[in-house]
Amino acid sequence: MSGFKAGEFGMKRLEVMEQNDAEAIHVNSLYLLEHMGIKVVSDEGRRLLKEAGADVDEKTKICRIPSYLVDESIRRCKRPVKIAGRNPEYDFVLDGDHCFACTDGVGLSTIDLESGERRGSTLKDVADSAKIVDHLPMIHMYNPIVTPLDVPKHSHTVHEFMAALENCEKHFTTGSTYQKEEAQYEIKMAAEVVGGYKELRRRPIISNLTCTTSPMVLGMTTDAAIEFSRAGCPPLLMAMPLIGATAPMTVAGAVLLGNAQVIALATVLQLAAPGSPLCYSSEPMAMDVQSGLFEGLFPAANMVRAAHVQMAKHYDIPIFIGGWGSCSKAPDVQAGYEKAFSAFIAYLSGADITSGPGLLENWTVLSFEQLIIDHEMFTMMADMLKGFPVDDDSMPLDVIMDVGHEGHYMGKKHTLDHFRSMWQPMVTDGQTYRTWKDAGGKNAVDHAREKAKEILKTHLPEPLDADISKKLKALVAEADINIPHK
Repeated sequence: MSGFKAGEFGMKRLEVMEQNDAEAIHVNSLYLLEHMGIKVVSDEGRRLLKEAGADVDEKTKICRIPSYLVDESIRRCKRPVKIAGRNPEYDFVLDGDHCFACTDGVGLSTIDLESGERRGSTLKDVADSAKIVDHLPMIHMYNPIVTPLDVPKHSHTVHEFMAALENCEKHFTTGSTYQKEEAQYEIKMAAEVVGGYKELRRRPIISNLTCTTSPMVLGMTTDAAIEFSRAGCPPLLMAMPLIGATAPMTVAGAVLLGNAQVIALATVLQLAAPGSPLCYSSEPMAMDVQSGLFEGLFPAANMVRAAHVQMAKHYDIPIFIGGWGSCSKAPDVQAGYEKAFSAFIAYLSGADITSGPGLLENWTVLSFEQLIIDHEMFTMMADMLKGFPVDDDSMPLDVIMDVGHEGHYMGKKHTLDHFRSMWQPMVTDGQTYRTWKDAGGKNAVDHAREKAKEILKTHLPEPLDADISKKLKALVAEADINIPHK
């Protein structure tokens, strides 16, 4: 499986900084890490840094990391990074040329597909959203969009992985695996599916979205990320600066702080597993100065995203961006323009993967309708961002001259040859007003709701092997008992 190739026919990348600006961000990140240091909550993380030559204060847990150690670690984490699916047909590679889409996770509420009312999220919501993602061709990997409230809290990520494996053949990324023990069980499950740990290293069907904490903290999620790195499953190292609160009020200051945190975590992981794959990641938010609330789609946040894409390109590391942001509470016009703008900026900047389809209210509420609409928008972006060829075939002088001044092109072979390459809608309505009105006057949300219901009723992912399924269920039951209640 491959995503679209942005700029395939000449579309230029958006750069929000000069190259010397990117280098300045890097140099100042090194200065912060060496002189201010970063708090590392993980005992194993501090041990790795101390043995490598960092100045570690065990009382405060502040680690001052020498610049050479960071630079050496960054040189180790290079492209390409392989992303594998349960079904090998869904494998792809982050090569810097192609762009992909993923869902985002940890929403706590769901807009019910039948009643339209909000309710607490369930494991069935995970299963249903995974099935829809399995069906949608331009969403390439699945992060559980919501956290189910009807399973044990301490082991919910293991239940999410099981539900996803049963309903989706694509790559799985876990967005809320915080404990080492959770990671170990998820890695065991993934190894069972692919045929062992060695094969998992060759075809990692799971990855881990691990968040740093602003300002300048690597939390306990570091332990889980270390486990994934040692298994050869790529962690996605996310900075989440809140501009004006946990990061400076300026775009450049937020870019600097987030970058320092990401490369600090990359250093820890490369010490744990030299040469292991990983991705840079960013999910900034900006303050609404009128309300004091934070939103993920305001211009400043989008600028930080674009700058972090550029920093990842500077390091030649793949980047996973939390685009598709919206603070809207419903799948409405506001959700449409916020999501389209934030995602388009991320892809235009050159992000390898963006996440967030299907989520509203700053990535906290699942809307099945929005998931379908976001997929529609992504297909439109992909069609545009490829650009277009300019050659003899795309400029058919002979056909134009043959049609003449008052003819048409509908019956021409050239038209038929290119017909299928035109963008095709899934829910967009292009009918005339009278036809639309006579058909019930349905809007895009109505069409998306019908499409989501149709997918859930008719789509059948390839089931897991019965013996493997039995082993996985036993591991889930074991995890419920053995993962610490924290």
